[in-house]
Amino acid sequence: MKFLHTSDWHLGRGLRGHDLSAAQQVALDAVIDIAIEHNVDAFVIAGDIFDRAFPAVDDVRRFNRALRRINDAQIPIIVTSGNHDEGARLAAYTELLKDSVTVIGEYDQVGHRVDLGDSAGPVVFYPLPYLDPDGARRSLVAADAQMLERSHEAVMSEAMRRIRLDLAQRQVDQPTTRAVVVAHAFVVSGTQTAEGLLAEQSTSERDISVGGVPSVPAGVFDGVHYVALGHLHGPRTVQEHEPMVRYSGSLLRYSISERNHRKSVTIVDMDGDGHCTVEEIEIPQPARMTRLEGELAELVSGKFHQHHDDFVDIVLTDKFKAPNEWAQLNAKFTRILTVTHQRSADDLWESDKLSAAMVLTKSPLDLMRSFYLQERNEALTPSMESILVDVVEQAQGHGKS
Repeated sequence: MKFLHTSDWHLGRGLRGHDLSAAQQVALDAVIDIAIEHNVDAFVIAGDIFDRAFPAVDDVRRFNRALRRINDAQIPIIVTSGNHDEGARLAAYTELLKDSVTVIGEYDQVGHRVDLGDSAGPVVFYPLPYLDPDGARRSLVAADAQMLERSHEAVMSEAMRRIRLDLAQRQVDQPTTRAVVVAHAFVVSGTQTAEGLLAEQSTSERDISVGGVPSVPAGVFDGVHYVALGHLHGPRTVQEHEPMVRYSGSLLRYSISERNHRKSVTIVDMDGDGHCTVEEIEIPQPARMTRLEGELAELVSGKFHQHHDDFVDIVLTDKFKAPNEWAQLNAKFTRILTVTHQRSADDLWESDKLSAAMVLTKSPLDLMRSFYLQERNEALTPSMESILVDVVEQAQGHGKS
């Protein structure tokens, strides 16, 4: 069984005022070309098709054209919602499309199975919608059962319990049945921690923390053969086997923090025993992405002419701000993202106090911890942290209800 795994298209997203719609179309066409050229048996999209819950008409049309072209190539399509998508709107496609196109977006679709297969036997796909804990913990709870814990791990564990039950029943009759789960989540494995991976997480990815915890342990997915993930924008294998757990990464680079990402799709080749090998195939990007630092005179001198058409993030080190610096830079670089000024060491606050760098890199909760410690010379208590976590999550749209 060979299938294509992609995610995080974010149709409709721009980049600091730069329109990416044409680049997204080129990238989509390339991904579909890859699927056709590799003669894949399925085309899997693991969430965040759109960048916002109410996408523009042109982006909906772009998605529809992609589905139509893949379907015309007679490739089964499996689509799940991500945290940027409005799941119910995506799920509305389900009743309108052909049997070969599956779109999953609502909690009551958890456990839905797509039956495919190859010469070695059945391969079943279990696409899961994005499981927001505040909604999913109510929808997934069994009749007369206690409410699920308010966490990503709890709701994903319940979804996987249902999947394993269905898979076990299938394997009684057909022992060679292999299984693929499609999900949109922040998954960590082994000695990895959410805090450690957050340092690698793109700034263009929306925080999905609930109860202060954004992640799900990879062990939740035990019992299947491959987990096709969306959410993190960098391609990465979280776990090599039993099962293989992998992110395909996003369609394009959507922030300067992704400048070193090699954007790609993943071709998964699964053998008759469920062992998977993967191939990354690069997706064309509209331009390179670079961070440049130096004095204004140096940056406009022609020294960096090779970055003329790159997306550039510029840090100026001049002591004083020039009145026409933007015009000078804009004449040398066609795709400027931001222009900032590096502050001298004398201008920064002491290291144990809040600094501009901390504001840019720390989470809201970490900033509040640092601020309280700075002002009161004592740490937040657990009860105070609990209150602050709820406040932050209310502001981010993950509040209790």
